[in-house]
Amino acid sequence: MHPSVVPSLLAFLLTFIPAQTRHTSRMGLETHQDICTGLSNAECCAQSLELAGFRATGDQIPRAAKNPVRMSCANPEKVVPEAACRSISMARGLGAKEVSASCAPTTLERRCHDEPLCRTCVDDLTKLEFKGAYRACYGVTSKTAATDEPAKVIILHDGTPDAANGGFEIRKRRTVVQ
Repeated sequence: MHPSVVPSLLAFLLTFIPAQTRHTSRMGLETHQDICTGLSNAECCAQSLELAGFRATGDQIPRAAKNPVRMSCANPEKVVPEAACRSISMARGLGAKEVSASCAPTTLERRCHDEPLCRTCVDDLTKLEFKGAYRACYGVTSKTAATDEPAKVIILHDGTPDAANGGFEIRKRRTVVQ
């Protein structure tokens, strides 16, 4: 083949092969300062409570607690029900005694005011004109023995703990019924 034909043949072939540099896709990231952009007041309330729960525990609120959170925000009069703390705490897996002690109505507002994360949550819901927000916020942000330090379960192989030989631990919350 003649040496002058090779470059022209390569140029001809390269015109049919799409180059990645020619076709670039552009992806943009849209950010908002307000977490409630495009949401109704009830949806914004639920979003704020879920965010407060994430800030308090470092994890999403359990699926079972999402419905009580949404129900707390669904009232058209924007009043969080008195039972919100109890229902959210029970759905998070706390025991009845812990819930009774932590959600006692006489001290609930003061306790929420003493905790910075709960107070921030209440401020967010107060901006949305919700009344009694401390009831739901304390249920979502309260830290108790069940959420602070879950029990550790070690996987057993052949009846012996295998943590020393490359095994692993699984953190799991265990509720003890008395």
